[in-house]
Amino acid sequence: MISLTTSAAQPLPFWRTPLPRPVKAPQDASPGLGLPSLSDMRDAQKSMKKEMAAKKVQAVRERRDALMLMVKIDPRAGLKMTAELAKALKSAVKDYVEAGGRNVTDGEMAMMRRDAKDAREAADAALKGLPSEPKEAGAEAPIVDAEMKRAQAAYAAAFDIADGRDETADRAEAVFGAAMVDQGFFQQVKMALGELKEAREKIKADRANPKSPDRDDWKAADKEMAELEKALDFAPTGMPELVSGGASVKA
Repeated sequence: MISLTTSAAQPLPFWRTPLPRPVKAPQDASPGLGLPSLSDMRDAQKSMKKEMAAKKVQAVRERRDALMLMVKIDPRAGLKMTAELAKALKSAVKDYVEAGGRNVTDGEMAMMRRDAKDAREAADAALKGLPSEPKEAGAEAPIVDAEMKRAQAAYAAAFDIADGRDETADRAEAVFGAAMVDQGFFQQVKMALGELKEAREKIKADRANPKSPDRDDWKAADKEMAELEKALDFAPTGMPELVSGGASVKA
């Protein structure tokens, strides 16, 4: 699995408030059978598809040295290789996008990081403001029932606020984490694209080579490069979809 990390941002020190919450059964879960829900199965499929797409990109980048050597030995074969690798990258981008991946922009990353930070600070403040949970008093310190009920109601209301803000923060942090993975994937694709362009420039500079590619060779290679760049340009941006897992990608 490729490890994809973004150069623009580092993960927040995510913290989970230890608030007890009732466990809710997913609406589409198979009752009583202990089977994964349909949504979990879909998430697992998307996660696997993202991992496979990331491996395709890694395989392309691992062939860089072989590509540069081929460019020196046989520029025509080297150009053909750039076209094959561009086609593989385009396929990886297509698969990643179909699995819900997003080509997140730096501005969107900054916004999601800010939202996650603000949401966690709000959750922390709600937790700190949570009153002590009222306990039933013993015989030595009797409490009037009305007072106990008011204290319990106040605690329940404060707890609901803290719990809701904690869930909001959890989701905002999860979205930011998914965005970092998505951005890392596309950074790897763009780096691979840059390596293909570097190889093409070396081929162009070696026009005197007897094995230099002809016009038809360039036409075919240009077509694959243009389609790859189009796939990147049209890849959706914005907030990523949350899945149960995913490729971890690092430069």
